Amino acid sequence: MKTSYYIFTYFTTLLFIVLQFSFTPKVKHDKGQLIVSFKHVVENELLKLDSANYKNELGQSFTISKFKYYIGQIHLKNSKGKDFIFKDYFLINEDEELSKQIKLNNIPNGNYKSISFILGVDSARNTSGAQVGALDPALGMFWSWNQGYIFLMMEGTSPSSTTFNNSIIFHLGGFTPPYNCIRKINPTFGAKELVVSGGNTSKMGIKTDMLKMFIGRSPVKFGVTNLAMEGAIATTIADNCVDMFSVTSIEN
Repeated sequence: MKTSYYIFTYFTTLLFIVLQFSFTPKVKHDKGQLIVSFKHVVENELLKLDSANYKNELGQSFTISKFKYYIGQIHLKNSKGKDFIFKDYFLINEDEELSKQIKLNNIPNGNYKSISFILGVDSARNTSGAQVGALDPALGMFWSWNQGYIFLMMEGTSPSSTTFNNSIIFHLGGFTPPYNCIRKINPTFGAKELVVSGGNTSKMGIKTDMLKMFIGRSPVKFGVTNLAMEGAIATTIADNCVDMFSVTSIEN
């Protein structure tokens, strides 16, 4: 009798497990993840803080001790013309390797044709008082409660600089016209396409060429311009920064 009882119990339990799995609904993976990695270069050379000499378009040598910037309001546009928007901000810092890789979660499945984001921090977040995360004032990218955030910070030295210690300091910020340093960045995919599919992780590489801060639309002479924060000079350098970013790879 005991043997029969155990056999009955065994098969009853087995049947229960089979039925449970049979009626468990399958998870539908209709969203994926994108990892965006930023690589900082100076033209064709990998950026190295404090340990390399670079030259601008005018042949003036310089070194870099700090390079960091805010990006936010990332837009992914799919093949149907629909935007998927991330409202978060990220502080990309050459001195912190992990900050150069950002993760974008819960992206609807689809084929995406373009990415765009702002370089800087929008006016609403500039005037929202103390914040947390990437916008925490303790991270050293905030001037005061009235002036708001530093959008991009680059510091270094150049023999061409006329300052006492040959420093070059560029803390770009300001969000009110006519000196608005917020810039929209639209790096193109070219013929490539980003495919987001159920439960998978796609990858994108973006190259940031910081030399383009000083060349192109408004070339910077370190003997004349070695300090910029808010105002006319900062806005012209912010115009140069639009060309810093390019998509170098997409892995689906």
